[in-house]
Parts: sequence; C-alpha cells; structure tokens
Amino acid sequence: MARTVDPELQAQRRNAITDAAAALFAEHGYETTPVTAIAKGAGVSSGTVFHYFGDKRGVFRAIFERDLPESRAMVERYRDAPDPLEAILDMVAELVGPASDPLAAGLVVEVIRQVGHDPQLATVLEEEDALVNEGLIQLLRRAHGRVDPALDPVATATWIRAITDSAFLYADNPAATAPVDTMRTVIRRYLTGHRGESS
Repeated sequence: MARTVDPELQAQRRNAITDAAAALFAEHGYETTPVTAIAKGAGVSSGTVFHYFGDKRGVFRAIFERDLPESRAMVERYRDAPDPLEAILDMVAELVGPASDPLAAGLVVEVIRQVGHDPQLATVLEEEDALVNEGLIQLLRRAHGRVDPALDPVATATWIRAITDSAFLYADNPAATAPVDTMRTVIRRYLTGHRGESS
C-alpha cells in the first residue's frame, strides 16, 4: 500500500531545513557547513535533507528559490496601484526590508561566492531579478508625470535594484541605520530630480 503524502508536513520540513541552513550558511559559510549540521538544526536526518534537496547545493539554492513567489506576488500587488511613484517606493521598502535580518550580510557574501559555481542558482537569481525589474519598469512608465522625464525606465529600474542591493552589502554595518527609510528617500530624490515631491 502506498504511503500517504502529507503536503503540509513536507512543506514544514522543507522550511525547517532551509531556515536552519540559512542560519548556518550565514554564520559559518557554505563550504564549512556540513549537511549533518543542517539536519541537526532542522531536527531531521541527513537522509531527509538529501531526499528533499538532493545535495547541499540544492539546499542553498532553495533559500533563494523561496523569494520567487514572494517577488511575483509583490509585483502583482503593485502593478495597478493608483499612484505608481508611491508603489515604486513601497516596492523599494519591501526589497530592502530583509536587509535588517541578522542573516542578510552573511548570506549575501555566500551567494556572491557560490553563484559562479552553480548555474541553476544563477538562473534563479536572474529570474527573480528580471521579474522585479519588469515590475519596476511598468510602474516607471506609468509614473511619467511624477518622475524626472530624462530617466529611461529600463536603465532606472536597473539602478533602483543596484541601490537597493547595496543595503544588503552594508547590512552588518552599525552606521547603516534605518535602511528602509533611507532607501525610500534616496530613490524618491533620484526619481523626482529633487523636485520636492511630498513624502
């Protein structure tokens, strides 16, 4: 008789494994974190880790794969916002928010180190980047009356991502306080050309 699969239990186990792995990778690095430590942190066996993810790279990749549905939902949520400029700034806030997570800086370092060794990880990151960029481009085109007309939407979306990504590079810097408010201000001034758009 076939064993019944419990999707909720599977999801819980996958999340427990990826959460444990994210903490360990951020603190100790990818190379020095064994699967046994991930399994112990998640309260499962090493076999369970391999069953769900195949190998350690699969676990690492899964941490970032989780961002895809969240990013897709975010883009959809703001797509038809009545005020596209404010929608862009709200997206910026959502993109930068995770930089306050204590794990953020360590994970950024590790993803930079590992992306060149894992084409599938590169594909995941590129897909997420393209998804968010397209959402920003559409909002920038709709916000033509509120933003500096000299700004090209495609180039501007790329620069917005570059600026927001910098929040993660400085995530562990004690002087880099209030990243969300700071980035909203920076992006607003960039988009409006210091025209005094209200906050």
